[in-house]
Amino acid sequence: MKRALWTALAVLLLAPAARAADEDAAEQAQRWELIHNAAFADRVLQDAGDAVQIAAPDRALDAALVPITIKLDPSKHIVTLSLFVDNNPSPLVGVFHFGSAISTDQIKTRVRVDAFTLIHAVAETADGQFLTASHYVKAAGGCSAPSSGQSAEILARIGKMQLRRERPLEGAAIPAQLLISHPNYNGMQMGVSGTNLIPARYLENVSVKTGGVTVFELESSISLSEDPSIGFTYTPAGDGAVEIVAQDSTGAVFKRHFDPLTN
Repeated sequence: MKRALWTALAVLLLAPAARAADEDAAEQAQRWELIHNAAFADRVLQDAGDAVQIAAPDRALDAALVPITIKLDPSKHIVTLSLFVDNNPSPLVGVFHFGSAISTDQIKTRVRVDAFTLIHAVAETADGQFLTASHYVKAAGGCSAPSSGQSAEILARIGKMQLRRERPLEGAAIPAQLLISHPNYNGMQMGVSGTNLIPARYLENVSVKTGGVTVFELESSISLSEDPSIGFTYTPAGDGAVEIVAQDSTGAVFKRHFDPLTN
């Protein structure tokens, strides 16, 4: 994670968000201005129109696992994508840095939502434009929701990965879903005893490459859900194999090799 950006966004903890209640438009705009200034300084953010679109439930069934799809216009040559949950204690979900092997049509993931909130996506294009889109989601309590399993069970499988892929037509890009087993503890969840908070331990970086060519690198934070899921499309390079390296906030590194798909 870029430490300067993390530190800047941490000041938003001093600006309390409405919990489980609708903010008015002025409050939403003020909150987003704080995030904009912290993350992008004086850069001008333009309305993305159809170039960036967020698909998410208007009312989430599970605030700890809210599915998000960001649809992108590949003709815009997007190089980075930043995702924010405005009213979370740490609004930044993560920043995707796209490599030449990515097909920038859409990214899917799951996030925690602490309170009714706007979700923002900001796409940076190769020519230096910043395009933004938003979607309002009603959900609450996702940041403090208990983990889905016992600590010993979770730690026994931490770092295990799956890569689900569709077999492509010859020369076609491959739709994929990366699943990483990790509790992504955010420091706001109670332990089994119900008396102590579980120390934060979350994924900070995920790198995906094919044949040595970057698909994407993700700098992530505590707003990413437990057992992160990332959907993307890539074009195989080199031998077509996929290499994934992930690192969490304790410095633990997890690696996985996936053989190339064959028709």
